[in-house]
Amino acid sequence: MKLSSKLSSLIRTGSLIAIVVATIVLVVTALPTLAGGHLADARLMVHMMASGVVVTLLPVYAIARLMPSSRGLLDSPVQRAALQCLLLFGLLTIATMFVCMLPIASTHTMETLVSLHGWAGYALAIATAWVGIAALRGAP
Repeated sequence: MKLSSKLSSLIRTGSLIAIVVATIVLVVTALPTLAGGHLADARLMVHMMASGVVVTLLPVYAIARLMPSSRGLLDSPVQRAALQCLLLFGLLTIATMFVCMLPIASTHTMETLVSLHGWAGYALAIATAWVGIAALRGAP
């Protein structure tokens, strides 16, 4: 195995592990919102730190998975679908909060975006689990 292939594999595996751990933290900190609670104080700070990991490493993981040295790792349609769902829901989760932070949305629009962010985030968690399970089965 060439050095670049080993490095690519290390980046792929490390970024996926960090994304899985960060996603678990995000879900745990966001669960009370399902019962009508709000993200605030320390829980909000932890949520934002974990989101920084996902926002940073999701593109890294995607690039590492799509590099030529990773060819053959997305052989099955299920593996491709898992990666596509991860990227789609990741982008949607990130984009809804990004737009919400811009000074252009009304209060109603912001509330809608926060709700969409939450549901997209839970879908991202499912997609992350799907990709993680595929990785454990030998298809990182």
